[in-house]
Amino acid sequence: MATVASAMFGSISGSASANVVTTGAFTIPMMKKLGFRPPFAAAVEAVASTGGQIMPPIMGAGAFIMAELTQTPYLKIAIAASLPAILYFFTVWIGVHFFAMRDGLHGLEAKEIPSWSETIGASGFFIIPFAVLIFFLIRLYTPQYAAFWATLSTLPLAFVTTDWKFDRTFLTKIKGAVQEGASQVAMIASICACAQIIIAILSYTGFGVKISTLIVDLGGGNLFLTLVLTMAACIILGMEVPTTAAYIMAAVVAAPVLIKLGIHPLAAHFFIFYYAILSAITPPVCGAVFIASGMAGADWIETAGYSLRLSYAAFLLPFVFIYDNSMLLITGNLFDTLLCVIRVTMAMIFLSAGFIGQFRRELNIPGKLVLLSVGVLWIVNYWLWDLLALIGTILVVWDRNLIYRNTPNPQKLESERMSSDG
Repeated sequence: MATVASAMFGSISGSASANVVTTGAFTIPMMKKLGFRPPFAAAVEAVASTGGQIMPPIMGAGAFIMAELTQTPYLKIAIAASLPAILYFFTVWIGVHFFAMRDGLHGLEAKEIPSWSETIGASGFFIIPFAVLIFFLIRLYTPQYAAFWATLSTLPLAFVTTDWKFDRTFLTKIKGAVQEGASQVAMIASICACAQIIIAILSYTGFGVKISTLIVDLGGGNLFLTLVLTMAACIILGMEVPTTAAYIMAAVVAAPVLIKLGIHPLAAHFFIFYYAILSAITPPVCGAVFIASGMAGADWIETAGYSLRLSYAAFLLPFVFIYDNSMLLITGNLFDTLLCVIRVTMAMIFLSAGFIGQFRRELNIPGKLVLLSVGVLWIVNYWLWDLLALIGTILVVWDRNLIYRNTPNPQKLESERMSSDG
């Protein structure tokens, strides 16, 4: 739930740091209460908060700017972003699951979970503006027009509380919303203005062209090497810079290089967008990790290590949709997209298990290497590698002893203890 909450709020806020501060105030203590180590709880929040910026339908402000730069309808961008975002958060979730299995952790007690009626009642405040926004976007109205009516739909909600009773403090709520909204608009406008200044400097001095030329020269016409260099450039340009500004700067420098190599413009911009936001969790400058570790009272280096193990999907997925545009739903058919999703899902499961060292139970070193190898085989779009990955998957699922450590699983010990107590 910490992952889902951060994904939803991060999509609206468009800021990993703001997301960590807001949702982390209750998700980090909740995870610590359940037994998660502070560095890991902080890492979950930082990774999920960063990923919120790639989650449709809002995706912060970056998607609107991408629509302008690529001259692509916003709805098409939101649809294209859906599958990679879902796979990203699936990978975070499966990572949390394997960590919880390894450490023998369990969920909340039933008495601590709110009822469905309470949840639905409180969710109405968020569902209504979301539904209005999506309705107007689907009807192909401009994002500005859709945002106007979505904002207006929240006005009646100021008159009621979360349990749908009349709220006498509605004037204070409206005043606070207007002030906060104006503050956020001013911040985004200043970011865009400063980014435009940087873009103008890059243009007039020719520095952007020099960086692009350098990437092309070092890449030597090799697509994979050029992608790796572009990735590094985007992460460096995005260090301690808000997502919107980082994406604009990286797009100006790197997008022409990728498009020149024959990459679909939308895939090129998504590639850049992903790596522009990853500086929030990539050392040495990782703002979201610093904030989350401070809130959890954890060591930031250890938190960064957990963050990289949970967020590795964000480093791999851009390469996947560059080589296979069917993930972005811009080429291919439904069958191609389905095969791509199946391959990537299997890859993420096995890679997560290998990185964390947990599948059915704790893996030994050869077991980790086997699962990592199977994950790599799955992620490559070639029939022979997929066949080998399928064989490896069958062997891993069939095996019960060879790839696992001899130490018993904490969950098994707990169940045995409960049985003996009974």
